[in-house]
Amino acid sequence: MWFFVEEPWQYRVLDQLPPGIDQAQLAQARSMTPTERLQAVEDLMRLGEALGRAVAAAKAPR
Repeated sequence: MWFFVEEPWQYRVLDQLPPGIDQAQLAQARSMTPTERLQAVEDLMRLGEALGRAVAAAKAPR
């Protein structure tokens, strides 16, 4: 059975993070759905792969 809670436990954990953590990014992450979070991770992975290919191409002998 599902019970409504005022604040999910994850929010309490995030609120205890040190001040060096970017609060704007955390607020954005909290507002995203799980599907949107997965899409963001996939986008980041694609960017990392593209950057890796660009670095490898720049290091390749010409």
